[in-house]
Amino acid sequence: MSGYHPLISPDKRTVFLDLDETLIHSKADPPPQKFDFVGAKYEVVVFTAGLKEYASLVLDRIDTKGLISHRLYRDSCKEIDGKYVKDLSEMGRDLGRVVIVDDNPNSYNYQPKNAIPVKPFIDDLGDSELEKLVAFFERCDCFEDMRDAVKEYFGSEGDLEVQEEV
Repeated sequence: MSGYHPLISPDKRTVFLDLDETLIHSKADPPPQKFDFVGAKYEVVVFTAGLKEYASLVLDRIDTKGLISHRLYRDSCKEIDGKYVKDLSEMGRDLGRVVIVDDNPNSYNYQPKNAIPVKPFIDDLGDSELEKLVAFFERCDCFEDMRDAVKEYFGSEGDLEVQEEV
């Protein structure tokens, strides 16, 4: 672990977003604009198990509006049995004010209650994961603790099925 802690944004909650198969696919264009509001409302940190040399080039291409506050790469992950774990407790954030969006359950083994699991994004026109995430981020302000919002919207099983009304 590099020991790097992104600066804290006191007024915003933090969203840690995975890069590969969550934000982008090798054939996909940059993420849709309807997800841009997250950058205005939340501190957006891309946390990838990818190498900096690769991931920084991709992020430079997709973050044309400067919505990503911080970038964390493989050197900020913990390697456990050959798998990369993103330990949010090392990020200097109140865990009640953060969520992680990732397609790989190994990534959030240490903080599963903060995790919004998504299906891998593979450039499928029928993919609806983004719409579910947008619905979550538009409506989760009424929760003091983001872990409660995750549990309410996605259930204890980690299914990405937004509950009807909260």
